[in-house]
Amino acid sequence: MPNGLAALDKRQPVELIPDYLYEDRREFIEKLAYKFWEERGRPLGSPDVDWLAAEGAVNSSLEASGSDHPSEDATFAQS
Repeated sequence: MPNGLAALDKRQPVELIPDYLYEDRREFIEKLAYKFWEERGRPLGSPDVDWLAAEGAVNSSLEASGSDHPSEDATFAQS
């Protein structure tokens, strides 16, 4: 695995806490992907790695909580 990618596999589950009520899934994934990119040391030329990792983490967390919506534009409800 390229440097930094092994850490993606060892991440803890993502806690879904939106910044504001009704933040949409895409915005949440975008912020999480940026966080993952920073954690990997901000490497150049690999944005898809962090986006896919963030997307998978968000979708898995939503599925596990039973909150998954069929639409990617679904919003997070604040509990």
